[in-house]
Amino acid sequence: MTDGMVRKWVRQFNDGRTNVHDEARSGRPSVVNDGLVAKVNEKIRENRRFTIRMLCDEFPQISKTVLYDIVTNRLNYRKLCTRWVPKMLTDVHKTKRLGSALTFLTDTVKRAMDS
Repeated sequence: MTDGMVRKWVRQFNDGRTNVHDEARSGRPSVVNDGLVAKVNEKIRENRRFTIRMLCDEFPQISKTVLYDIVTNRLNYRKLCTRWVPKMLTDVHKTKRLGSALTFLTDTVKRAMDS
């Protein structure tokens, strides 16, 4: 913290300020709300092969960076082989992956033994 900022705070507290938290200030309100996040999630579930640019066409009032932030940080999706998938796998997904891996492994062992 700079000396000037410390002096400003000392002045404010000497003048009667008792709260250390920032005061409410005017500014541009956030466009991100739970309803918008739900709508974006609905569009993603309709077509997993979407791009952020396609979402921009669906939501022209929202910028690309805000949409990317919603998809990656709020909905926790990540891009995987041109498909957006949830970062956290459910137990069903884990079981399916395990089954697929075991099938692949047994098929590979069978082919190796037959050779």
